[in-house]
Amino acid sequence: MKSPTRGTEDTRIALFLPSLRGGGAERVSVYLSQGFVQCGLAVDVVLAQAEGPYLERIPPQVRCIGLGRQRVLYSLPRLVQYLRTVKPPILLSALDHANVVALLAHQWARVPTKVVVSIHNTMSVATLHSRRFRERLIPALARRLYPKAHKVVAVSQGVAADAARLYNLPLDKVEVIYNPVVTPELIALSQQPVEHPWFSSGEPPVILGAGRLTAQKDFATLIRAFARVHQHREARLVVLGEGEDRPILEQLIKSLGLQGCVALHGFVENPFAWMQRASVFVLSSLWEGLPTVLIEAMAC
Repeated sequence: MKSPTRGTEDTRIALFLPSLRGGGAERVSVYLSQGFVQCGLAVDVVLAQAEGPYLERIPPQVRCIGLGRQRVLYSLPRLVQYLRTVKPPILLSALDHANVVALLAHQWARVPTKVVVSIHNTMSVATLHSRRFRERLIPALARRLYPKAHKVVAVSQGVAADAARLYNLPLDKVEVIYNPVVTPELIALSQQPVEHPWFSSGEPPVILGAGRLTAQKDFATLIRAFARVHQHREARLVVLGEGEDRPILEQLIKSLGLQGCVALHGFVENPFAWMQRASVFVLSSLWEGLPTVLIEAMAC
C-alpha cells in the first residue's frame, strides 16, 4: 500500500473499480487519479482485485488499496470496512456492477461519504445483449440504488438520457461529463515506433481495430468484412485487446483462411502508436456509450 504525500484527509477522493485491467473506464480512472493529484488532492484507488496493466500508471502519490477479491460483489464487506476506517469525503465508482457495490457499501457503512457513480455505456442496449444473468440483474439493483447516489455521471448525452429512463432518475440527478481522452501523453506515445513487421515500408496497408474481445465490439463482423476486402486487394487486419470471445474469433479466422493476414495481437501498453501508423481504424461496436477508442484514433 502506498502512502499519499499530497493532499489532506478532508480533500481525499477514493476511486472504486473492479481492477485495472485494460479498458476505457479503467484508463479514464487512471487519468482522473493523475489529474486529482495535480490539483493537490489526496487520492485512494480502491480495487476489488489489485491487478491489471494500468496499475503501473497510477501516480506514486496515490494510495492503491486492493481488497483481495476476484469478484466485485465479494469485495463488499471489505469496502464497507474501508469506508468506516478512512471515511473519504467522496467515493467515485465506475462500471455498473462496481457502482451497485459502492452504493450498498455506503448504506451499510453509514458514513457521510458522498458517492458519485459513473456510467460508461448505454445500459438498456448492453442488458439486451448480455449473456450473463448477473449482468441482466444489475439494472434492477441500479433502479433501487442509483437514486441514493449523490450524483450520477454519464459520459455522453445519450448515456444520460438512457440512464434517466432505465433507472427512473430525475434529469437533474444526472450530470454529463465527457471522458478525459486526448492528453499530451497520448500524443507523445503515438509518435513511438511499432515493432511489428506489418508496419515496415512497402508492406500492405493495415486495418486496425481495438477493444475488448466481447460481443459488444463485434469483431466477428469486422473479420468477415475484411475477408471480402481481401478477395479484391492485399491488406492486413490487426485487432488489439483481450476478452472471452478470443476462441470464437480465432475459429472464425481459421474457417475463413485468414491466419496469415489477420492478427489478434492481444493487449498492448501503447495502442496509440498503432493507431497513428494504421491505414484505417475501424469501430465495429454494436453499441457504445462514448467510443473513447474512436476519439483516441482520431487524435492519433
